[in-house]
Parts: sequence; C-alpha cells; structure tokens
Amino acid sequence: KMAQFTTLHSLLEQDAAQSAAAIFKYDTTPSAPFGASLVEQKDVPTSPRVFDMQVRPGAGASLVGFVESAAFTSKGTSGGNKPVTVLGSAASLLALVPSLLALPDSARRPKLTVHISTQTSSVATDEQGEPTLTQVPELGAVLEAIQQLRENWTGAVVLSESAEEAAIVGTGLAKAVNAVGYDLINVFDGLTAGRQLAPLEAAKQVSAGGNAASLESTIESVVPYFTYSGPSSPSKVLVLPASIYSAHAKAAVAALDSQDVGVLAVRVLQPWNADALLAAIPKSTKALYVYSEEQNGPLFDEVLSSVLSAGSPLKVRALSLPTSSIPSVQDFVTRIAKLSGSASASPQKLKSLLPAQAKLAVFWDLDSTSGQTETVPATLATTFAGPNTGVSAKLDVRYDNFRQGGVQRAALLLEQAGRASNDVTLSAIVETAAPSLLFVGAPQAVFKAYGPLSTSNVDGETRIVVSSNWTAEDFATKLPYAQRKALVEVAAGSTGHVFAIDADKIAKSHGVSAASVAEIVFWTLYLPATISAKELVGLLAQTPTFAEWPAAKLVEVNGAVRNALTKIDVLPSWADEPVDDEGKKVEIPAALPAQLVATAAAPNPDRTFADPVARIAGSTGEQKKSWHSIAQRFLFPEAFALEGAFEEKLRPDLPERNFLITVTENRRLTPDTYDRNVFHIEFSTEGTGLKYAIGEALGIHGWNDEHEVRDFLSWYGLDEDAIISIPSREDPSRVEQRTVLQVFQQNLDIFGKPGKSFYETLSKYAKNKNEERALRFIACPDGHATFKKMSEMDTVTYADILRQFPSAHPPIEDLVREIEEIKPRHYSIASSQNFVGDSVHLLIVTVEWQTPKGSPRYGQCTRYLAGLKAGDKVMASVKPSVMKLPPRDEQPVVMAGLGTGAAPFRAFIQERAWQRAQGKEVGPMLYYFGSRHRAQEYLYGEELEAYFQAGVVSHLGLAFSRDTDKKVYIQHKMNEDAELLAKMLEDGAFYLCGPTWPVPDVYEALIKAFTGAGKTVEEAQAHIEELKEEERY
Repeated sequence: KMAQFTTLHSLLEQDAAQSAAAIFKYDTTPSAPFGASLVEQKDVPTSPRVFDMQVRPGAGASLVGFVESAAFTSKGTSGGNKPVTVLGSAASLLALVPSLLALPDSARRPKLTVHISTQTSSVATDEQGEPTLTQVPELGAVLEAIQQLRENWTGAVVLSESAEEAAIVGTGLAKAVNAVGYDLINVFDGLTAGRQLAPLEAAKQVSAGGNAASLESTIESVVPYFTYSGPSSPSKVLVLPASIYSAHAKAAVAALDSQDVGVLAVRVLQPWNADALLAAIPKSTKALYVYSEEQNGPLFDEVLSSVLSAGSPLKVRALSLPTSSIPSVQDFVTRIAKLSGSASASPQKLKSLLPAQAKLAVFWDLDSTSGQTETVPATLATTFAGPNTGVSAKLDVRYDNFRQGGVQRAALLLEQAGRASNDVTLSAIVETAAPSLLFVGAPQAVFKAYGPLSTSNVDGETRIVVSSNWTAEDFATKLPYAQRKALVEVAAGSTGHVFAIDADKIAKSHGVSAASVAEIVFWTLYLPATISAKELVGLLAQTPTFAEWPAAKLVEVNGAVRNALTKIDVLPSWADEPVDDEGKKVEIPAALPAQLVATAAAPNPDRTFADPVARIAGSTGEQKKSWHSIAQRFLFPEAFALEGAFEEKLRPDLPERNFLITVTENRRLTPDTYDRNVFHIEFSTEGTGLKYAIGEALGIHGWNDEHEVRDFLSWYGLDEDAIISIPSREDPSRVEQRTVLQVFQQNLDIFGKPGKSFYETLSKYAKNKNEERALRFIACPDGHATFKKMSEMDTVTYADILRQFPSAHPPIEDLVREIEEIKPRHYSIASSQNFVGDSVHLLIVTVEWQTPKGSPRYGQCTRYLAGLKAGDKVMASVKPSVMKLPPRDEQPVVMAGLGTGAAPFRAFIQERAWQRAQGKEVGPMLYYFGSRHRAQEYLYGEELEAYFQAGVVSHLGLAFSRDTDKKVYIQHKMNEDAELLAKMLEDGAFYLCGPTWPVPDVYEALIKAFTGAGKTVEEAQAHIEELKEEERY
C-alpha cells in the first residue's frame, strides 16, 4: 500500500473512520481542530458514530455511557469488536481521567484508542518584552494525567517525536494493543507532527504472540521504551518526553557535536519499565537531567524512583524548561554548552542537520493574499509527492495570526525517494540549515514582523527571492538594517544571490495568478542554471498547475518571468551603521525574530480586508449604495488616513525622509535671448530640520505639468476631482486618499518613458485587433528595433502610447499599477550651509528638445523647477555623495567644472571662505571652468572674481570654447598650468564635475602634468590610482 501525502491528523481520522465503532472528538484547538474532517454518515451502516464533545468537568460521561452500553446491554455496538476512538488535546485527556478510571474492565468492553494532539495557546513575551500568544505542547497536562491514571488503569501510553512514529503507534501498534485486551493513548505534538504534510501510511496490525501476548511484549515488538541519542560515553544525559522538546535537544547535540551530553527520549510512559530505562543509559553517565515544569514533576519522580530502587549511583536533577514557549535548538545548545562548561557569550554556529542530497526551500508570506502566493508551498509539495517523481517531500507550515494580520512560514524539504531520513525532524532542520531557496512574499509586511534573512537562516549559497517591485535602491532603504547587514555578512565579499520580481505585476499583465508566477520562479531557481527555457517549459507542462495551460501561454509567461527576475547586487555599504542628517549614529532597532512564532494552527480566519488596490471611491453602483466603505473609514481611520497633515507631507507615498522647503528666489543666469536657460534657485529650510553636507545632492520630487495632466485626464475620461484610494508605496497594507489630479500630477510618471512590459500589458486591453498585434510586436524580441526607435528617438511617453492605441483603455486601478511612479531627480547642492544658513541653493539647466516629428519634449523636473515662484512649497530629500572636501583644511583643492557642473564647487568655495572667516588656515583652491560664451554662461562669474580677489580662490582657469576662433577647453588650461597642478596634487585633491566627454582629455592633462614633474607615464598612472584609493581623485 502506497503512502499518502497527508498530515498525521488526516491519517488518524481516516483510520478511525474505517476501524472504529465510534469517535469522540474533544479537541479544543480554535482553528483547524483535530477531527474536523469527521462527520457521521447515518446513511452508511458501517460508518462509525461521531460525537462532538466539550472539554469540561464530566466531559467523559457520554464516553463512559457509550462504552457501558456496548458492554452490558444487548445493543452492543454496530461495529462488533471495533474499538472506540477518542481524538483530543492534552487538556481533554486530563479532563477525561475520572471517566477512564470509571470504565468497566477492558476484557468486557470495547477497547479505546486515544489520540492526543498536544497543542495549546500560551502567553509568552515577544522581542519587545510585550505579552503575546504562542502555541506549545501541553506536556505537563499529559504527565499529570498519566500519573493520576497509573494506579488503576492498565493501558499503554506511547509518546512520539515525529509524524512517522505517531502514525505507526496510532495505527499498527494501537490495533495490536487493542487486540491483546488493552487501551492505548497515542501522544504527539499537534503543531509539528500533527499538521506536517508528509508521506504517511497506516501500519498493519503487528502480531506478538496472539491474544496470549503481554502488553509489554506487544509494545516492545514495535516501539522501544527509551531511545538514546548522542555521544557513546557522555557524563550527562537529558531525559525528556519524546516530543518536539526531545527532537530539538537531539538536534542541538548533533549540531553542537557534543561529546559530553546525550539525550534520552521517553517513548513509553505506561507501563513504566525501570530496567529498560537503566539499560538505555550509557554506562559512562554520571548525572541525569530530567524534564520538569515546576520543581520536580511526574517524570522526574518516576526516574528518581527507578534510580533509587536499583541502587544506582546516578545523580538525578531537574531540568526546568519553560512552559510558555518551545525551546529552540539554539536554546538547547545554550543549555548543553552550560552543562558542559563551555558556554559562550554569543550564539554558536551550528552544524547543518540537512541530510545529504536533500534540498530545503523556505517561503515567508502573508497567510492570505489576492494572488494566492501563500498556496505555492503546498502546491509544490503535492507536485513532488506525486507518483514517479523520485522525490520524497515534507511540508511544515506555521502561522502567526497576530503580526501583520497573519503571517505564515512554510518549509519544504525534498529528498530522494526511498532514501528519506526520519532521524531529524523538519523543525530541527529548519533551525540549523540554510535553505537552497528563500522566497519572501509581501516583504513590506514580513520584514516588519520578522527577520528571515538572519545569518542563522541563510548562507552564501541561498538564493533569496523578494516578490515585489523593489529596486536595488529600495533594498538599501526599505530593508531593515539588521537584514541588510546579514546579507552583507553572508555574501562575504561577493554580490550574493538576491533576486527581485514583481509577481503581481506579471500576473496582471498576462492574466494569470501571482501564485503561478511564483511557482515558475521556484522552478527557475530550483533547477540547475544549465536547463534551457525550452526544457523548463517542457518540465512545467508536466506539473499539475500547468498541465492544462496552452503551450503558447506557458512559453509567454515563462519568458516574462525570466525577463523580470532581477539580480540585486549586495553592496558592502548596506552594512554601514545608519546615521541621522548630521552624521550621528542612530539607535538600531532590536533584531526581529528569525523564526516564526506560531500563534495558531491555521490562517487568520478574521482577516476581512483584501489586499488594497487603487479605486475611485464610490465609483460603482454597489459602492454608492453601501455604507460599509464610509463606516470603515470612521472606525479604522489609522488604516485610511495619511501620515500627518497634507500640508506637512505633500507626497504621502514617499518612503525616505522628506522636507517641505520654500522657494525664496528663482533667478535666470543666462540672458533671455540665449538658447539655454540656466537658473539659480534658492530654498528656505528654516524650521524644517533639513541638514546637508558639502558635496551632497538635493532630491527634488517634481510634479508633472498641471495643464498637460488636465488635458490627458479630460481625453482619457477621468474626473480630476474624484477621490481615489491607492495603496501606500511605503506600506501596502495602508490606503491613501488622493484626488485623481493629485495622483497623476504628483505620483505617476505619465509623461515618462514606458518599458517593454507596458506595451505587452496594454495589448491585453486592446479591443482593436490591429492595435493588439502592433503592441504585441513592439513587446516581443522581433520588435526590438521599433521599440528602441520609439523610446530613444521619438521618446514616446505613457500618455503618447495610450493616445496612439486608443482602443487599449485600462481602468484607473490598472493604470495606477502599471505606470511607474515619479522618481526624485538629484541635483548637486550649490551652497555651503555654514555659509548661507537656513537655505539651500541649486544650479539648474532646463532640458528641452524636439522629437524627429517636431514634438516638444521637456525634462520633467527641470521644467517643474523653472516654473516655481517665491513662496512655492517643494518636497525634497538629501542624498549623500562621495564629493567631499579633503579631511585637512590646509590641503589644496583642484576643481574642474563644465556648465552646471560648477554647482558643487560653489559650495566648496563658500565653505573655504567660511573657514577663513573663522580664522582657520585653508589650502589653495584652483578652479577650472568651461562653457561656450563668457558673456552668456560665465556662471557665478562675479562671485568667482570676488573670491579670486579675496584670495579664497588662488587660481582661475577659464575656458570659453566659442569666444575664439580656436576652441579652448579646460584641458588646454590645465596643460598651461601643468607644473602648478603637479605641485598642488602632491597633497591635494582633484575634482571633475559635469558631462563625461572631457574625462579622457582631463586625464591626459594630469598625466602630462605628472610626467613633466619627473614621473614616467606608468608612474603617473599609478599616482592617479593612488589618488583614487585615497579618495583624492
């Protein structure tokens, strides 16, 4: 009989339905209770009676009544000699003790098979010291119940660590024990063994000599009374009930490779066998540390009594373990190290317990998503567990209903069929081994609750997939510091194996579920990289998920996944400790738990809010008639309100720290008749807290042109004053309320250039077949030349494409999703805060051009800045830069700027002028500036001449290329000053800012200066490399 891929709970429920005369269900688990699948089938004569019972005083009266009815009346049971099955929890076992003791002699009644799934809620303390709930096995209640039963009850009580062990006990051994005239209680951990998906089968009834066999011999033929694990000659042995406790302790011994401490798991609590206990303990043992919850406890008393009765010199001590949470493998490592006298102040690196040739994949996600990505682990497990796959699969899913509305972590273990090992539990493997693949769905929510990227969870070979639209910059800002630092540590100098993919976006574009996309991502990264796209599609077509997909559709989606899967390089700077705007270190938040804290046995049943999507409030008839939407906004304002007043935060979707600054001056520097508009703009930062350093850049969050936005909205048929609810980009679980005009003017880059994926997405909406074909062609590889022409030469925008293909008319919720947001544009700051005070200055040139068809084009942000007037508010942020003054004030500075590349050098000069005013000694400053015409583009010329006269700037090298017949550039001026340059750069620093085209010529000018000072070309090149290394170039 083939093993089923199922849970232990389901297996035992099926076995009871087939072999029991009646089933009594006492489980108190609020979610997914043990026995939930069993319903009495009154129209089936052989079906057992099913009773749903409550756990309270007298709970077993009905059970006793049923058994006595079968024993002492002519009715008996419809099942003849079939046993009665009880499904319950540890609390229900304790409540049933009086009834079990009141049962008639087992020879005169149906026998009992009692399955106890030990799982209950407990109050624990979270990482912030706040009370929370967690799930624990209630072993104390089991031990107390067995102690009360021991005197007058003669059945067997067997404990199991794993689902495989409990399946054998609960089916084959239970039938054998019942056959020789006894009851059996099968105890196992409900959260792990009970609910883990694994290949399980009902064992056949064992034979131990027929009805004349004793209870002891029957048990011994299947299960050892005690199992020892650890070194052959320990001095100390932990004695623990077979459970997740003993499994974690055994894993700790193995992972620590301890030679002094072993673990003895108690498999049979009744009948107790003192001889077997002493025989199982290695002869070198000097002390036993016995599981205890309070003071000593029932198990401690039993072990102590056995040792004393035998006259053994063994010392017996209580091992007090917490009842409010399950000790992790690392917790047991700490205990064992302390017992061995080798305790370490920091957590020890554990040896991986992942079996050879096995693979582990771990999935973190919300427990309910619109794209159903949380179902992917179970789908994959079922696929691998199918016939003829050659793979044995196990799946462990844990749920936390409290954090982020419901988080789940699924661990999928894959081993070669026929060689799967049951020596270590999947729970212990997850705690000690890094997975081959770590998938994080809903990262904004998951990373707020947990730290799955800790160094204890992943290593340098783990492929990490974050399902979101995060860019490399987003990883550096949105990922918590502890997680960024861990990635840097495990990358160990490499760029790591981190990937990002927006599964929801791909799913929307291709009309499939995000779960299907995530499944393709798994196969793409799980299989060897040498497998071609064609081979992968062939494999996918054989899986249950994709077997019915049209071949073309599968090729299309697989190609989209491959194209969208983006490698994110891990940067060493991610590990830099965070600092505030003044460069001071900020307090680092406490690390979040690396392992999920289970608070429930199933997904959160009370999750009532779907993943937010953009929609216009009251836009449908159903919404207009319903009061629910309004009621939700009044009852839960924190979920809908913006963060702070609108005046304080014009762009609520921006994740970085932003400042609302005010325009004080906007002055054109070039003549009105000149073809280039270069302007100087100043902002007041008074009262904002904005601080900036020399060389840093100001990020401007520009707006689209209002008239163009209104024109587009009118053409597209959108009401600009309608209120739209959009998911926050900072926290997708929150919803923001904005007008349609605000969203298209301030959030969406509607006049930016779309990528290929937008054409492909738009084709799904095209009602005109010719337009659909054209869009698909542009998006496919054959349309690359057309796409390149449209993007680079015609510089078409999202708005242009929508106008060009009018039959493709996505609804607003899809437009908001598909159009990229406006990114901040960064401009070098042209002022020193020490010099100008509560102000920040920029030097800007407007970007304007015409397409080959004559259509005007404008730089989005420079156009926005050029139109600002004094008093206008602007949202800005500060971006660090590598352009900094030398660390010593007396070091020379050589600056070369072209056009608006003069901006940071104005800040440099202002800073040195301020330092001189403070009485500090400062080094010489050489300034090379180039533009086309002195009369029109000598930017800040009057200031520079004044600084030169004052001695702040010691030398000016001015190159105006169009003022003479022979064009003169800054490299020519540098050649004239070769000797001076070489002298200044012995200890000074060189800076070049502006367009990149003069870089080679400037480099050659420096080489010439150094060779003129006596260096060879090779020595000059090496000197420049030294300058780079010392951050002086």
